[in-house]
Amino acid sequence: MNKVGPLRMAAAILGVLVANSSPALAVSPDGAPTLDRLLRQFQGSAPQPEAEVRLDAWVEAGSDSPEMVVRIEPEGRTKLIADPGITITPSEREGLRWRIAVPYRYVDATIDYFPGPAALRMPFVAGDQKPIELRVEYAYCVVDYQCFFGEETLSVATRLP
Repeated sequence: MNKVGPLRMAAAILGVLVANSSPALAVSPDGAPTLDRLLRQFQGSAPQPEAEVRLDAWVEAGSDSPEMVVRIEPEGRTKLIADPGITITPSEREGLRWRIAVPYRYVDATIDYFPGPAALRMPFVAGDQKPIELRVEYAYCVVDYQCFFGEETLSVATRLP
């Protein structure tokens, strides 16, 4: 009597299950199911929830100098993670001086998620009206699914309205 190894046994069982599972299963010229069809048939995917993070930035007049305002808003079933939080790194350029330490970090280790949109204010002094480039890094979770890191570069006009 021939001994059948565990791998051959698993392949045989899979073949029987597939052959009996769908009469419309595509087959190769020799009558065997095609690998491509098998992969499509048994490929599962998690539902994709409606989730997004929207970023916006603009300049407002501050008490002593203009302020760059960066707003990060979770939408749908998204939450912003409070630790590691949000980091804003402006590109260096001549004629621009920040009145706070940069890169600017907004972190709250006492909570898991920020309670809603985050609006960060960064006062600056500029000798010209050239746009400011900002790299915004953040972490977010899609509720009940998975967490991710996000990064976006914004170019913001420095002219006050």
